[in-house]
Amino acid sequence: MAHASEYTHIYVSPHLDDAVLSCAGRMHRQVGTGERVAVVTVFAGSPDPSTPLSSYARELHTRWEQSLDAVEQRRKEDREALALLGVDALQWPYKDCIYRRTPGGDYAYASEEALWGRLHPAETSLIRELTVRLEDLPLTPDSVLYAPLAVGRHVDHRIVRRAVEEGRRDPVYYEDFPYAEDAESLEAAKTEGVWRAELVPLSDEDVEAKIAAIARYRSQMNSFWADQTDMETSIRAFVLRHGLEAPAERYWCPVSKT
Repeated sequence: MAHASEYTHIYVSPHLDDAVLSCAGRMHRQVGTGERVAVVTVFAGSPDPSTPLSSYARELHTRWEQSLDAVEQRRKEDREALALLGVDALQWPYKDCIYRRTPGGDYAYASEEALWGRLHPAETSLIRELTVRLEDLPLTPDSVLYAPLAVGRHVDHRIVRRAVEEGRRDPVYYEDFPYAEDAESLEAAKTEGVWRAELVPLSDEDVEAKIAAIARYRSQMNSFWADQTDMETSIRAFVLRHGLEAPAERYWCPVSKT
């Protein structure tokens, strides 16, 4: 779909699935009322085909049943998912952490454990660059920007959150699914101060659209679930947990800081 000059809502997604996993129900509601919605995926760039991947990145490509074109396949899946929701896909060229290299040429995050560990010092300049670029998003003063809470502490989610927070616009935070299924991880992500929860009720149509959109991320299915039936069960249980027997998504805003 053609990009609107300005959007009512923009969701900032670290990877090619995060915003849909967490927010597709709300997006579907917003589009249904005629609002203009976009997802900016920050780490949607392909690795340099002339540079060997780390052994960990090769392992992930095998899990996704993809080759060197894995990121292009993921971009395609993302466009399909967002088109189903009526949402624009804005895919930025920055590389996923598993492809990023340090100034010395080493891979910054070359293992599963590294994804949840300390940010590499070289990422400071990346955060600054992202903050500047986020300031140029096509939003009006009344538009809403959504950012990940970084539940689970994945390095890319933390980088995106920090980049948004260093900007001038206060975001609404979404719960990174499926990491937000763990209550302790969710509480840890809310950092200092007092936070206000916002429950967004979902219709049956919103829930079905969310499930259908998530199903478009075929390469990622076995990263989180045994199969599509398992995914559907997980999504339905999570939105019912928030809505106290009526489906909902939950968002957060800090109301004071200590």
